[in-house]
Amino acid sequence: MKTLLAFSLFLSLGSHAGEPVGYYSNGSLKDSHSIDDYKYHGVVKLYRSRGQNFGTSEIMQALSGLAEFMKKRFPTIEKTQIGDIAAADGGRIPRHASHQNGLDADVVYYRVNELSQSPEYPEWAEDFVLKGKLTTNFHLERNWEAMKYLIHNHNVGRIFVDSAIKKGLCDFAKMKGEQDSESEVLRRLRREDKVHMHHFHLRLKCPAGSPDCIEQVEPPEGHGCNF
Repeated sequence: MKTLLAFSLFLSLGSHAGEPVGYYSNGSLKDSHSIDDYKYHGVVKLYRSRGQNFGTSEIMQALSGLAEFMKKRFPTIEKTQIGDIAAADGGRIPRHASHQNGLDADVVYYRVNELSQSPEYPEWAEDFVLKGKLTTNFHLERNWEAMKYLIHNHNVGRIFVDSAIKKGLCDFAKMKGEQDSESEVLRRLRREDKVHMHHFHLRLKCPAGSPDCIEQVEPPEGHGCNF
């Protein structure tokens, strides 16, 4: 009940939704929301001193909704750890080519050992892909449920993951008999190596009523599991 009340309070904050302008790698952000507007204890913001704590209400709803869903689904799970989102006014930020219009956010993968990295640690604390293989601390079921939640419940364009993670989730979906029924989820998991072995990169589509937002083309059809 407390988490539902917290989520309702967050959604009621302010009348604006935040307006994405331009493209993900060449854009800006008007009337941004801060992740600090949402106080749910199941979310932790990493790298706070970088100032990349802002986005549209749509990205904040996706992140907070994910945290609440995962905590209800898996009560002992670690907090949902959020990396960079965007600057208060969008635009270019260090370490990223995108994250410019408030519709991108980085999220740490969920762990088997349910440990969270310290918010004070300046970098990603753990790689979940070593020598092209998933580590034993990558929780296949929980990360698969996270991807399904996001794509079924939010306006997701893409989620960027390492190739080994895409393959692991494809294999897990096939083992569960979900590769065909969840083809749309798998389709939106896009392979991007060398930077997504410790976190996934969530990207939402342009929201309705955002005429200055430039949409990315849709990913190719099919689940993309033919490695």
